[in-house]
Amino acid sequence: MGLKNNIGQLAQKYRADAQGQFAVISALIGLPLLLVGAAAVDINRVHSQNSGVGAAIDAAALAAVIPDNMSTTERYAYAQSVFDRNYIGRDAVSLDISGGRERVDIVATSQVPTTISGILGIDYINVVEETAAVLTRSDIICVLALDPSGERAIEFSDRAAFNAPACSVQVNSTSPFAMVSGVVTPPKAKSFCVAGIAQGDYNPYVKNACTPIADPYANLPVPVDGACVDVSTLRRVTGRGMGRGMGRGMGRGMGRGMGRGMGRGLGLGRGGGTEDIIEDNTVMRPGTYCNGLDIRGRNVTFPPGTYIVKGGKFRVREQSEVDGQDVTFVLKGEGASLSIESDSQLSLKAPMTGTYAGLVFYQIPENPAVGRKPDFPTDTSTITSGGGLSIVGTAYFPSQELSISSDSPVASQSPATSFIAYRLKFSGRSNTQVRVDHETGGIPPLLPRSDDGARLVK
Repeated sequence: MGLKNNIGQLAQKYRADAQGQFAVISALIGLPLLLVGAAAVDINRVHSQNSGVGAAIDAAALAAVIPDNMSTTERYAYAQSVFDRNYIGRDAVSLDISGGRERVDIVATSQVPTTISGILGIDYINVVEETAAVLTRSDIICVLALDPSGERAIEFSDRAAFNAPACSVQVNSTSPFAMVSGVVTPPKAKSFCVAGIAQGDYNPYVKNACTPIADPYANLPVPVDGACVDVSTLRRVTGRGMGRGMGRGMGRGMGRGMGRGMGRGLGLGRGGGTEDIIEDNTVMRPGTYCNGLDIRGRNVTFPPGTYIVKGGKFRVREQSEVDGQDVTFVLKGEGASLSIESDSQLSLKAPMTGTYAGLVFYQIPENPAVGRKPDFPTDTSTITSGGGLSIVGTAYFPSQELSISSDSPVASQSPATSFIAYRLKFSGRSNTQVRVDHETGGIPPLLPRSDDGARLVK
């Protein structure tokens, strides 16, 4: 208790002393405290300036790296304008912008005036913030409409369902109705990007005013026609279709069976339609098919290679069974379009290497007469098959509309599929599931990659 009493007595004497020591001590302590407080205020202002400048230059860099139709000067001016719209501070900021199409770097400098810190000769505190954004191409576009200006370049109607969780949908049309959806369940994808404006509900929300994506296959060489394949010389296999073929022939009707039997017995390749008819247990041969193809059978095999189909449609009739691995079907000339009917069973995979690597269907636009512009779309290709359809690779129809309409899932068995067409329509009760696992599919990475993405790297 003695120490406590001594401290108490000293405190009483200090309070009773009127000789001015307390004022001196307070003055000595107060000035440093005032300077520390002023410095804290200045530091807080600098922190706020850093945050405001950093957020604004991040937005500027991300926005400036995306457009592909700007010169370097325009890109830098655009970055400055985006910064000005996003910066809310009062202090002047100077931007040093560098880079180009693939990467934009920005260094921002400003001077924050001090308050009481000026007493110590510190009038300004320099603020320096840096950022950089790079263009990302990891976003795979699995549905691309090439129409540059038309309405409904992509349309979702009736009770169609669409789901592409790992890839993006891109529409190049600048129309205010470039993409239209009237379905109950919003189409779903990793992202939707439209050069014009989309109408309807989507998951996630659509990005409008996007940069059009160039056709990745626009400069692909057109294959040269070979000698026309005589389908009557194609090899037939036995074993799988004998018993079943007889039963099916009986079930389909004696008249059709007799007609088909006579056609084959006489070695005829055509049977009443405009395309060469291919029936059960046929092994095809790579080459040029000058009369189109009409698949009307089971166990039809396409060995690896390129198949040029011209002079008619490439039809796959109801209940047909087709298998083709490492194949590309080239649809060439007027009237060359695709028609896959419901209940067809198809397993088609694009080649891994070669000129047409990754392409299952390659439609070549017609060459119009001199002085005449083609009317787009020039034709319509249709897929109405269901769960038995597996297309591994890209279906490419640059001047046609691709219509997918079915009462059951489409492409649900394929690990990697993409659709590129002048226009695309998803209708009926189709349930289109699109995946892009090219490694599992055994094909090259799908094209194109989106330019409408960027990420910060600094």
